Amino acid sequence: MTALTRTRKAWRPVLIGALALAGMATTATPASAATTNRTGLCNKSTYSSTLEFPSRGGFSSWLIAPGKCWSVELTAGSTERVDVYGHSNGVTVFIGWRTIKTGEHNVFRTYGSISSPSFTLSHN
Repeated sequence: MTALTRTRKAWRPVLIGALALAGMATTATPASAATTNRTGLCNKSTYSSTLEFPSRGGFSSWLIAPGKCWSVELTAGSTERVDVYGHSNGVTVFIGWRTIKTGEHNVFRTYGSISSPSFTLSHN
């Protein structure tokens, strides 16, 4: 038996054990657990954006720069309004609002320029 063959055989149990452990780790955590209770903002625009949660005393995201994302975990069990704002050169523009269900994965995305801002909301 060559040295290369002995090396391959010696690594087989280690590799099989590592793969088995990796399989257990991924099956122990359901895929939905990674997305539950998160609400976020991904800024695809040319201006900075924020989300504001009026029913949480005005809690809001920080200023999210173009190309960046932000998210927060919200306790499940409520329905609440979320306001979307755009910010550029000291000007704040109210873009709109949507009602979300906490406990769902909610993603707001802002688009366009500050003179023509828009947003979408996807959730599951």
